[in-house]
Amino acid sequence: MNRRDFLSTSSKAACVCALGTAGVFLSNCSGATEPSSLIDTTGVELDFDLSSADFLPLQNDGGSVVTDENEIDASGLLLLRTGENIKAFTRSCTHQGIQLNAFSNGISVCAFGHGAQFNSNGEAISAPATGSLKSYDTELNGDLLTVFGG
Repeated sequence: MNRRDFLSTSSKAACVCALGTAGVFLSNCSGATEPSSLIDTTGVELDFDLSSADFLPLQNDGGSVVTDENEIDASGLLLLRTGENIKAFTRSCTHQGIQLNAFSNGISVCAFGHGAQFNSNGEAISAPATGSLKSYDTELNGDLLTVFGG
């Protein structure tokens, strides 16, 4: 094979590889994900002790924490104290299902920096996210928070 044929063949192969890789990246960022919890969790309850070190931020208004995956939501929960109540949302971004960080100044941001943000009501406030986060009912009794699946 002469140099010209080698360069022509190599260039074509490199382009095919580059286009294939670009297609994978573009398709991964193409749209919204399915809800984070397709399993019916009706009747499932999780209790969190707010006096434990991991949940101390929830003692104060505006405090927020995230949990790991659990029986209610495979993505984990995003918890936020607002006054005397604690809100619970899925920790899964509506754009790609990437985990969200705890709220800071009333905003939760995607953990891997693709720009999605959610307000304290779980509503998307910046692209590429759309819609609202799945929310869960909660009950606060002293230092015991119960989150209800469903």
